[in-house]
Amino acid sequence: MSEVLAVIGGGAREWALAESITKSKNVSEVHVLPGNLGGAFEKKCVWPIGNDRIKIRNFNDIKQFIIDYKQEIQENNGRIKRLDDLNEIISYLSENNIDMVVGGQEKYLSQNLKESCEKKGISCWGPTSKAMIVEADKCNTNNLMKKWGIPCPKFENFYDADSAKIFLRENFGRNGKKYVVKYPYLFDGKGSRVCNNLEEALSAVDDFMVDGVICPPVDKITIEERLFGEEVMVFYAVHEGQVKYLGSAKDFPERFDAEDTFLIDRFNKRMGHPGEMVNYITGGMGVVAPHPLLKENPELIKKIENIIVLPFLTNLLEEEKLAFNGIIYFGLCAVKENNNYNFYVFEINGRDGSPEAEGRWPTVETSLYDIAKKSYEGKLDELNVKFRDNVCVGVFAVSGSFPWFKGCGFESSQMPPGYPGKHLTGQTIEYSNELPENSFHRHAGTFITQTSNIAVGGGRVILGGGIAKTYNEASKMAYEAISDKYVRFVGKSFRKKIGEDIDSIKY
Repeated sequence: MSEVLAVIGGGAREWALAESITKSKNVSEVHVLPGNLGGAFEKKCVWPIGNDRIKIRNFNDIKQFIIDYKQEIQENNGRIKRLDDLNEIISYLSENNIDMVVGGQEKYLSQNLKESCEKKGISCWGPTSKAMIVEADKCNTNNLMKKWGIPCPKFENFYDADSAKIFLRENFGRNGKKYVVKYPYLFDGKGSRVCNNLEEALSAVDDFMVDGVICPPVDKITIEERLFGEEVMVFYAVHEGQVKYLGSAKDFPERFDAEDTFLIDRFNKRMGHPGEMVNYITGGMGVVAPHPLLKENPELIKKIENIIVLPFLTNLLEEEKLAFNGIIYFGLCAVKENNNYNFYVFEINGRDGSPEAEGRWPTVETSLYDIAKKSYEGKLDELNVKFRDNVCVGVFAVSGSFPWFKGCGFESSQMPPGYPGKHLTGQTIEYSNELPENSFHRHAGTFITQTSNIAVGGGRVILGGGIAKTYNEASKMAYEAISDKYVRFVGKSFRKKIGEDIDSIKY
């Protein structure tokens, strides 16, 4: 008998998870909520919207919704209502006899998604809110790794801005040391500031603890010694002490390519930091999968599992009494020391990543349905996860900044910096999903207007992806997928070199 699953979250990651689930012949459909306009383009997917929770299965459905529910949309400031409140979500899941829920977005997992589902008798694959502390409190996680001997950068936690600044003034630049200032809680992947000089580090402390410009001021931060190496993301299905490898990816978190100094300078000026050259960290501007360092090196994967993954999860279970179930991913810095790669943990997340999920799942042959089922039942040892013999590159088109022009709606001195700072929304997107074979889109921040136009609804807008035998070929396909031929809007911006020349790199 076919099953009906649900994926909880509102971005591009959730469509990647849903697409993998739909590959199973045991699944009739996947409901994604809150979801976004991507639901109008994904096969076997359902996107519930509006006060009446109308089920959208294609683009014609949503155009009809706009006609039928015109007044409701007007009363909601011209936007379609999504089911984004956890109580509404749980109610919908119960009413629609969902067989299993897959937790996607950290927000809902931290708000008791798993506990709320299971109170209603609905199976939910994902960590409890208590287990989400591995992501939701970076100061605490750093303390645990230090206690358990998990390799990570040297760090200090601070509970007031003055102490943090004293530490930075005394240590920044000493023996060549640089630092990363980190927001301790959930912040959509934008909570790290990689600092090139003392002034940038002091500004980061103010931004997180004092000014409240980019976030409400927080009561603590962690400051880590900056490591220089290769960033590697690894992913695992977990049931308490059991783990199963789900692949790897290389993220591109910096907003701009390093050589785009004019754009970096303009962004800092518009963020209120003239003279600084911080290449701000985003939720991810693009991805390649699998990571080229691990693609042909299974011995390195085993090393990561033995030194980092298994010790961390075992101690979490035995010492903290936290049984982790779901997807976990480790952000690692691979540093070559004495001709060997050693790995240091700079982040841990209690769910899949974005854009890592968008790039990684197209390379996994096994359906996420089978993985989630076996993991939930504690039978990961029965599972053989198969990978395809191809690679994937994904590139995000984001709502960026643009040169001032008369009539743009802003004074020249008040132009928004663009994502990940304040950015425009509401711009109409000239859009086509008639993509070449082995190319795809994943919607992250889109909505539909009352006139049935697709529009920008967030900072990261649409990811274009390509699947091929080589990274260079996949990269060309990804950039074609976000070209003006398929995605065009005012302020569109993207990194220019994601996936380029990776095939020729010797690790």
